[in-house]
Amino acid sequence: MTPQIFLRTAVPSRARILYMTTLPLAGARAELSKVVERAATTHERFDITRNGVRAAVLLGADDYDSLVETVSVLSDSELVRELGESLKELDTGQYHDEDDVRAAMRSAGRIR
Repeated sequence: MTPQIFLRTAVPSRARILYMTTLPLAGARAELSKVVERAATTHERFDITRNGVRAAVLLGADDYDSLVETVSVLSDSELVRELGESLKELDTGQYHDEDDVRAAMRSAGRIR
């Protein structure tokens, strides 16, 4: 197994280190149970090669679901625009915190 380390930054102040290990198909087949366990528990991703050529990627179900959701969000231009506006509002302090919401709910008679 040949591990490769990638650094992904979704938000400039946060980074997530992803591990990508390259396995030949025969090695992946021989250790499939261990490889699946590692992918599921450590979020490690595996490049599976056939005859030395990258043929498939194995990743945990949670990571796959996250990628699908990310693609879904990014393909909705209106949602991306709204998220951008929300981030600007956060940067400029234009938001309501928990205390603001509680006070508004009290004054509306929704909570005591």
